[in-house]
Amino acid sequence: MGRPPLPVGTAGKIRFQKLGPRRVRARVNIRDYDGETREVTRFGPTQAAAERRLKEALRDRVGPPTDGEITADTRLRDAAKLWKAEIEESEGLTPQTREIYERALDRILKALGGLLLREIDVPTCDRLIKAVRKNHGPSAAKTTKSVLSLLLGMAVRHGAMQANPVRDTAKISTGRKARPRALSVEEEAAMLVKVAADERARELDVPDLVEFLDGTGMRIGEALAVRAGVVDLEAGVVEVCATVARLKGKGAVLQLHPKTAAGWRVIALPAHVVELCRRRMAKSWPHGDRQITVITADGEEVQRPAGDVGLLFPGLFGGVRNPSNANRDVKEVLTRVDAEAYGWVTTHTFRKTVATRLDEAGLSARAIADHLGHAKPSMTQDVYMGRNVASAQAAEILGKRES
Repeated sequence: MGRPPLPVGTAGKIRFQKLGPRRVRARVNIRDYDGETREVTRFGPTQAAAERRLKEALRDRVGPPTDGEITADTRLRDAAKLWKAEIEESEGLTPQTREIYERALDRILKALGGLLLREIDVPTCDRLIKAVRKNHGPSAAKTTKSVLSLLLGMAVRHGAMQANPVRDTAKISTGRKARPRALSVEEEAAMLVKVAADERARELDVPDLVEFLDGTGMRIGEALAVRAGVVDLEAGVVEVCATVARLKGKGAVLQLHPKTAAGWRVIALPAHVVELCRRRMAKSWPHGDRQITVITADGEEVQRPAGDVGLLFPGLFGGVRNPSNANRDVKEVLTRVDAEAYGWVTTHTFRKTVATRLDEAGLSARAIADHLGHAKPSMTQDVYMGRNVASAQAAEILGKRES
């Protein structure tokens, strides 16, 4: 019976050979992760020096030799090229997500690009993430952490690192979250009247947009992507199947798939929103001969005449309305009509308001999540349902214990 093989990933006994007055060879067999046993050799002026160099080589040797793509001695900037190629081939990533990844990757490579993969450890990653949080905020830090984790995770898969150091970095503190705030019924009614009566709001084409958001709870990008073809006036429903995104070098584009898989849905429209859609669909818009960029569900980029697309909320001069500009216009109008009462309101506040109204009406968290396009009801409950006063019924029950 032969000698049993070394356990995978371990080395045997170091052997030394004196080759000259100041030259010693240290050798050891190591069984790589592909099951093959290979010899590693290092030299030094003394036995201790040769042993030290050999142990350093073993420390830096992670997994079997690769095909030249990534090793422990590959610089992060070079590994990032392979990762970007993998991302380009992956399906399901929107152009907007790819842009977010690229911005985060640029930030990572500026800070760590020259490091060898074997030099990147938990403290290095932790310092970077904390620096990004300090200079750019928690949201940017979370994105940076995610992209760095994906990049180093690829290095682990290629055998260039033993573990992903990002996993052991500190949790990103975002501070105490503000309590979800929604418009009260009285605030909501008064706001709609004031916005509808404001001349500047009409110039910016804000009243209908505000009423639509308030009546549907759709995301601003989803609302701006609504076309005549996805609205069924007879049934009183709209199919939410697209969004508007702003892409670098292209501006606002119509993306024919929603923000997330859960974002696709068909929602019923209140009667006044159905009439709003009917009025908008019958209106003649100043599209002229403008072409708009459309990203199809397959990721193909095409140009289509704005008039053929039939957006319900196009830009002021035709074409696709930029979500950032729409947010700014709504904010300007709400501050203008009553800064004290509505200065805190954003387009996302209408989603919270809709969630709160549906909750007050007794709909389940699952039903409300489906309406808003959330995969998880917990997201709807934690972030979107406004709570101000605890249940009066609970107070009554607790009060009975005193009698």
